[in-house]
Amino acid sequence: MRLVLKMGGLLCIFAACCMTGFEMDHRLKQRWLFFREVTESLQLLEKEMTWLRTPLPEALRGAAAHGTTAFASMLLSCAGQVSNRERRSFGEIWQECAAREIPGGFLHESEYQVLLDVEEALCGADLVLQRTHLQKQQQRFGDLAEQAREEWRQKGTLWRRLSAAAGASFVILLI
Repeated sequence: MRLVLKMGGLLCIFAACCMTGFEMDHRLKQRWLFFREVTESLQLLEKEMTWLRTPLPEALRGAAAHGTTAFASMLLSCAGQVSNRERRSFGEIWQECAAREIPGGFLHESEYQVLLDVEEALCGADLVLQRTHLQKQQQRFGDLAEQAREEWRQKGTLWRRLSAAAGASFVILLI
């Protein structure tokens, strides 16, 4: 009976170590998916706002309909507040939605600032300038997506292997 309990405990320790590695891998993958979704959403917003002249709340809802990450919920929240803005600027609404919907620590400070800079691209009065700003933001998020993808490929595998090795070493130490 004692051996069964000991083996069960060792199995739990090994599983916990492995799950830590898989969780870190998942976080890295979520960052890549987030940046990729922002890039795709900005492409949709550019099409909707500059070519089809869709009003901002409808364009935000349309872009959010194609997403699955926190950015989609941010767009939906922002669209709802823009519809009944009560004399607040779009910049204030955008910052509030970003602070509420994007989990703390998910983005680095510089990445969070790039996300806040998207507000300038969405509120342009001049269509040519607005399109230029949206394309610039798409490029920035495309670069961030590529960096996050490489980080996920390199560090994700490393985290999984390291956690499995740590779990195995704990098991060996406790035997």
